[in-house]
Amino acid sequence: MSVKARFFKKRFIIPSSFLVIILILNSFKHPFVIYLPFDIPGNQMASTIPPFGIFIESTYENENPNDPCSIITHEMVHWDQYKRMGLFSFTFNYLKVYFNSGRINNWMEDEAREPCKLKSR
Repeated sequence: MSVKARFFKKRFIIPSSFLVIILILNSFKHPFVIYLPFDIPGNQMASTIPPFGIFIESTYENENPNDPCSIITHEMVHWDQYKRMGLFSFTFNYLKVYFNSGRINNWMEDEAREPCKLKSR
């Protein structure tokens, strides 16, 4: 096998295996919810990272998941956005709005806050 053939073979094995993992994780309807034993950097309590799951600080583990103002409810709205928009569209749109407007003026964050707003009316 030539040097050139070995280079291309190794180069494309890693991305293709990564894509297979993404496709498998993408097929799950419900996210993995992982409670982290440490604080998430920045002023965040949780983060939805499709297709890997929802990561929440362990201090919020005992919240009622049926409460519309709970962290898990907020993050599940983000998971629904991801399922509706797809992985690349969700990530691109969220990051684009985040870097242009921040988290406060982000329409995706507004949509995730909506269940809590409806409760308080």
